[in-house]
Amino acid sequence: MSKKVGFVGLGTMGKPMALNLLKAGFAVTICAHKNMAPLQELQAAGAVVVASARDVAAASQVVVTCLPDAPQVEQVVSGADGLLAGAQPGLIIIDTSTINPQAAQALAELSAQKGCVMLDAPMSGGEVGAIAGKLTFMVGGDKDTIAACDDVFMAMGQKVYVAGGPGNGQVVKLCNNLMLGINLVGVCEAFAMGVKSGVDANVLAEIVQASSGGSAVIERYFPKTIAKNQYKPGFRLKLMAKDMNLALAAAKALGIPSLVGVNAGQVFDLMKSRGHGDDDFAVVATFYQEIGGVVIGKPDAPTGD
Repeated sequence: MSKKVGFVGLGTMGKPMALNLLKAGFAVTICAHKNMAPLQELQAAGAVVVASARDVAAASQVVVTCLPDAPQVEQVVSGADGLLAGAQPGLIIIDTSTINPQAAQALAELSAQKGCVMLDAPMSGGEVGAIAGKLTFMVGGDKDTIAACDDVFMAMGQKVYVAGGPGNGQVVKLCNNLMLGINLVGVCEAFAMGVKSGVDANVLAEIVQASSGGSAVIERYFPKTIAKNQYKPGFRLKLMAKDMNLALAAAKALGIPSLVGVNAGQVFDLMKSRGHGDDDFAVVATFYQEIGGVVIGKPDAPTGD
């Protein structure tokens, strides 16, 4: 008999993750959470639709959540119609959202009081990785429980890393996104300078990527966004702005200076205030293009695929 897996949060990332669980042969139960559109597609693929997160928990051995921020996760997990209200002892909740570590720890403790286990398992890979089933999970929680859920993780991704106890998955994700955000802003500044000086953007990218300035931003994101000067959302800017602010708050609480991070975070906040929240996070390049009077990429540039 296939493992019974619930899923709550069927957005840009959640829908393809749930589809991959179905493709892997799991019995999947879902419910609506604001976005109703994916329900019909998932139901046609074999998912069972129920009325609430409470009903999802009642039908499941493992529940995966994929939500925007801590308030939504808290409501889904501990609300009146939440997962813990319908859970049987032993239920495992895998939260793939990115939230602050303290919230993750508090929810893990509350789940334990109900006889359940909660893992914080934020992910990296974006929409492309979610569709392809190539996500990377950084997981905080009980090692044995993480191992017991390996089949669920591997249906949605390729790599699972144990980061430590509850909350540590979130810590690692925030460290990752802090570095990603800082690097993206640095790339935008450097490429605006290089292109305005007369260097072709793709030539600059090739040389830098083979040199000490290379990065995942140039390898993974630049070819499909900045190089083409198009910003169809993959990882939405409003989510990166949220993650940067979470990371900066965590650093402040620990007494760690974040001089560069604060400046990068302000760029994301600025672009969000300008109405770019639903664009790809690489849209920050347009800020440097506007101020510098330069266009880095061209719409007909090769994608790098």
